Amino acid sequence: MFVGLRVVKTSIAIALSIWIARLLHLEPDHFAGIISMLAVQPSVYRSLHHTLSHMASALAASALGITAALVLGSSSLVIAAAAFIVMTMHVRLKRTASLTLAVIVAINTIGTSDELIGGMAAYNQFLLVLVGMTVGTAVNLISKPIHREREDVLLAKSETMLRVLLHYIQIDLQAGRMTPYKPAMRLQIEEVRTYIESGKSVSQLVREDRWLTRGSDGGAGELFRSYETMAERIRDLVKALQKADAAHPEAARLIQALAIVIRGQERMTQHGRRMPLGLLLRALRPSRMKRNPGQEEIARLFPYYQAYEALGDYLKELEASRRAVVARPAVKEAPVTRLRAVLRGKLAGRTAG
Repeated sequence: MFVGLRVVKTSIAIALSIWIARLLHLEPDHFAGIISMLAVQPSVYRSLHHTLSHMASALAASALGITAALVLGSSSLVIAAAAFIVMTMHVRLKRTASLTLAVIVAINTIGTSDELIGGMAAYNQFLLVLVGMTVGTAVNLISKPIHREREDVLLAKSETMLRVLLHYIQIDLQAGRMTPYKPAMRLQIEEVRTYIESGKSVSQLVREDRWLTRGSDGGAGELFRSYETMAERIRDLVKALQKADAAHPEAARLIQALAIVIRGQERMTQHGRRMPLGLLLRALRPSRMKRNPGQEEIARLFPYYQAYEALGDYLKELEASRRAVVARPAVKEAPVTRLRAVLRGKLAGRTAG
């Protein structure tokens, strides 16, 4: 089973936090390890944001806990009342992300007030939070999360699946049938949406850590939004064809139009070539079989009109995605990767010689 880097960093943060807490004679020392888990976030930005938020909550909760313990004692009713106040404060301030930590700190502060003199219980709890959050954030900073590679993989999967869906429709038309929307095509579209949603989440992490690299990469969020719209247009295309006559001559033109779009999208994504969008959109207009078609012929053509409209909107989003690809900076190879490529080239040259 594959173990991610975040799991490894979390384990290291836990061990270091407990070790430092024991060196400082903080009790319970394992609490620092629990806190450090909260600091190892998917992005460095979130680690820093959570650290500041949790530290403020821990300071307030420890102060409230020791005040309650010194004034009212450490009975179960006092602990429950303190926890209620802490939760109410965080809900009112809309700081629910730190609510659980603050309640635990308040309870621990009151619970250890009998063993520690004066405000040492609050000081002890705050130090445990400080150690855990600092160590967790530092470990996350040493090896910052890398999301650009995952983003590229999800982009490739999403774009490939969109072409596959169009290819399925083309194959069915060539066989003289219309692709049913339910259940097969609907499940396929949902699978593409799953890739896209995952990509949008990863893209958000890329944007959050943009300040660390001082680069212009704002993530591929715009690309994923274009792909999301393209998936919707495929859904519209399939639904429009549910009422179409597969034996109508217009089906042959739609097969050709799908082939052009699939081939054009493949050339654009693999070679970066621009598609003649204007020519394609004009080519995707249904032909007039008769100069003055009757009501029956119009009814037979109407699903194809809807299909061509959906395919035209698909092309517009595809062109928008191309502009996003052009504006997106390329991934710079790491020094180790570049060195490996150079050495491999030299080795190949000596072997050839």
